[in-house]
Amino acid sequence: MPVKALLLCIAAVAAMLPGPVRADDAYPSRTLEWVVPFGPGGGSDRWARIMSSAAIDAFGQAWHVRNRGGEEGRLGWRYMLGKAPDGYTILQGSMTPAIAALRDPGSGFSPEQVKIAAFISSIKTHLVAMPESGFENWGKLAARPASSAPPRIGGTPAVLLAAATGLDRLGVSAALRIYSDTGEAVSALLAGEVDMAAVSTSTVFSLAGRASPVINVGARDNTPAIKEKIGDVPWIGALGAVGIGVPRWVGVHPDTPDEVADRISEGVGKVLADKSVIKLMTKLGEEIHYLPRDAASAAYSELLERMKELLGRMP
Repeated sequence: MPVKALLLCIAAVAAMLPGPVRADDAYPSRTLEWVVPFGPGGGSDRWARIMSSAAIDAFGQAWHVRNRGGEEGRLGWRYMLGKAPDGYTILQGSMTPAIAALRDPGSGFSPEQVKIAAFISSIKTHLVAMPESGFENWGKLAARPASSAPPRIGGTPAVLLAAATGLDRLGVSAALRIYSDTGEAVSALLAGEVDMAAVSTSTVFSLAGRASPVINVGARDNTPAIKEKIGDVPWIGALGAVGIGVPRWVGVHPDTPDEVADRISEGVGKVLADKSVIKLMTKLGEEIHYLPRDAASAAYSELLERMKELLGRMP
């Protein structure tokens, strides 16, 4: 075969081979798929839908919010990993699916298989109980005789671990029950299957009149505006112990180009600075705490190592 023909043949074959993923110069040029790895109605779903209202101004494209709940968030994570690493499938996650993956080697992925683009908030875990349950306020929970059966607490892995760790630091033991999403944990509480549920602040708001907040075991006290709505719930920090903040984060396929992840980080920052988003989040009792990509990635890695150390607390 002549040299010229051989070179043309090689070039044609090379063009058919997959090359490194490159950033889309016009990114984003179409609708973004915003994946929530939990069912509709929970805290993560509320965050996604409120944020999506400001997506076009921040990204120039709309978000299609897709709920892919199940398996404690692992189903949605695997869904993201099965898509092209081009930044058009974005996962709004938490530590719940990461913990679930650590606990189950058969999950099909590791919690390191994500490129963190931003942190958007830190969940302040609250324990809530039904009125007249015997656990409906901190005084009754703290006074529970050590010889009695520990209260049954339900929740998703991340907030459940934060709650259990906080109570342990206050000398209160608990029996933990894991649920795939907050809706399941709340249903179990209302049905009397658990004594308390570990939930986010916005879920406390949604349970007003039905369940009583017992204690805030998060890293920060509630703001005056939140206290006005749910009462002056005891904060673990004021009781002499350190709480745990559970971050909500945004991430993409680990092979996504850095420049695309940076663009997502920048866009998320703009969304969270939108006045209407701030207003609605405040109304729900949620607090925005934005970290850009580099800071969020470092914080995620550090927290993941901490969670590995605490896994012994999980049932």
